[in-house]
Amino acid sequence: MDGLEPISLDDNQTLQAIGILADVLDGVDGPGGLDTVLVSKALRQVIATKSQPAFEFATRAFNTLDANVRRQVAETADQAAHDSVELRARVGGFLATSAKAPAAGGPATPAQATSFLNALNLRNRRRSPQSE
Repeated sequence: MDGLEPISLDDNQTLQAIGILADVLDGVDGPGGLDTVLVSKALRQVIATKSQPAFEFATRAFNTLDANVRRQVAETADQAAHDSVELRARVGGFLATSAKAPAAGGPATPAQATSFLNALNLRNRRRSPQSE
């Protein structure tokens, strides 16, 4: 994967982040819209199969998108993930249940993160402000 550390596809938060990214890609209008739908389908295949080769394919497909589209998608996905976390906190408070604390020594942030991985990892960065 171009020197990047693999991420766990067995982690529900990772799969939710991939789903958010796929949803955002589905909503992109304008030039490149067909390409974003194809990348979205590749991401949904990752969720369905939890396959590392499918993830690598989706990563390569995402990286073929126009740089401006990738930036727009990353920003929109960041906001969508943030909104999702806020909603979960409100629902969790309503149900009087606490969110799971991140495990100590969680996954390391890749040294050469792409905008694709950034979009996936933004949610975890917002939840754990201290960096290891």
